[in-house]
Amino acid sequence: MRHWLSLLSAIVLSATCLNALAAQRGVAVYFDQDMLLPLVNEDRDYTMGVGIEFFEEEAGFYPMGTLLGRVGKLIGISADAPMRRSYLIGSVNYTPDNLAATAPVLNDRPYASVLFLANKRVLADRRHAIGVEAQAGLLGTYAAREVQRRVHQALREAKDSDEPVDPQGWGNQVSAGGEPTFRLRLARSELIAEEPGLWDLAGTGTLSLGYQTNASLGLATRAGLIDSPFWSLPHDPINRGNFVPAFGDEEIYLWLAGRARAVAYDALLQGQFRDSAHTIEAEDVERLVFDGGMGVTASWDALQLTVSANFKTSEVERGNADRTQWWGGLYFSVRY
Repeated sequence: MRHWLSLLSAIVLSATCLNALAAQRGVAVYFDQDMLLPLVNEDRDYTMGVGIEFFEEEAGFYPMGTLLGRVGKLIGISADAPMRRSYLIGSVNYTPDNLAATAPVLNDRPYASVLFLANKRVLADRRHAIGVEAQAGLLGTYAAREVQRRVHQALREAKDSDEPVDPQGWGNQVSAGGEPTFRLRLARSELIAEEPGLWDLAGTGTLSLGYQTNASLGLATRAGLIDSPFWSLPHDPINRGNFVPAFGDEEIYLWLAGRARAVAYDALLQGQFRDSAHTIEAEDVERLVFDGGMGVTASWDALQLTVSANFKTSEVERGNADRTQWWGGLYFSVRY
């Protein structure tokens, strides 16, 4: 009898562990679009981003896990802290202001796009978090052109209007026709202050190497009914690459985030190895850029929804591209 009780206990414990692990698995869908902010929508610059992220918590060894473990030990994260990972398939797209022009718009930013797969790892405890992201992608594909044309066509039909026009200049984009690219990003976040369950304030630093080479420092705060880790605030999930989705069972909070970024190189402005019809010279790239966002995030059991408004200061020092960018975000996550 004791043997059977022990076996039954082991089965129940295993099932409980599997359910706990499954509860940390899920998928998130991200959509950035300037038309989501109609009062400031100019249909230019960072005009659209889409992403699908598959995330889970797992134990054991896997690529980059050793790196996170060693760095975590240096900043005091226990080796027993949970490790999380995700795979993000995404695309980001940039355009100049004049979409009707077929020739390169030399006094504005170039068309640019990157289609990518990112693999992320996060190690975190209650007060610290570190993340590493490896991203492989293709610059200069025409997927962005086709999606943007279909969106504009749908808008014209909905409004019975000639606007917005189809973008005519994607043939002049950076690395037109496709070019492989890569980026490695490291991130660290620290909890600065909190009232558990009501509000928190955290600081974050990142280092990015590759087709976007830069370093940033930022702050993020939340207030409301909170049941998730401080580092899980869903600000700019397509572009930031810092951490993976995580959320509580029942929560709703307002959040505000901002960061300053020192820019050394950006292939989406300056081009990479292939010749491009139009790129921005290094001396015209803005070396200090500020970006931020605010939003509301709500979670119910295994679902989370975020609505946000975001901005980025000018990335180019001269010409028509010297302007602030605005866009909205809709982000939906589900655990299973």
